[in-house]
Amino acid sequence: MLDLTLYTLVLLLSLAGILLNILSLPGNWLIPLLALGLSWRTNWHHPTPAILAAIVAVLTLAELIELAGSLLGAKTFGASKSATWAAIAGAITGALIGSPLALLGGIVGAILGAFLAAWLTELIKQRPHKQALKSALGAALGRATGLFIKISFGLATWLALALFAWPR
Repeated sequence: MLDLTLYTLVLLLSLAGILLNILSLPGNWLIPLLALGLSWRTNWHHPTPAILAAIVAVLTLAELIELAGSLLGAKTFGASKSATWAAIAGAITGALIGSPLALLGGIVGAILGAFLAAWLTELIKQRPHKQALKSALGAALGRATGLFIKISFGLATWLALALFAWPR
């Protein structure tokens, strides 16, 4: 009975961790931390160390994809190097500013921050307004795609945890 209660608690807290991604916080990392505790409690049987390693690998890949999203989105739409890096800084700043404002404020803030930072950087570099907007759109789309993938990977690892950590 204790194992089932602990399993349920781990799943609920892990799901809450995924929801923290909406606030642009690194909530996905609650999943392996909680899974590690559950695995230890079950003598490394539920989930197994291999499943724990797979969860960490998938979530690391999700973080890299999220970071690459802004870089590739901006670059694909013709942003300069400085605008590309400004988009990342803008996304972080926007997420921090937006998080306390509303439920989806962190996501909106990150996307808007990436857009504004890339756009302003391109305008400061005296690039044509149309190109600055195109670069900014790429940065925003890249950030949105990266966030979507990060949350999706979080849900996938949560599902894997639900399946492979079931107390037997």
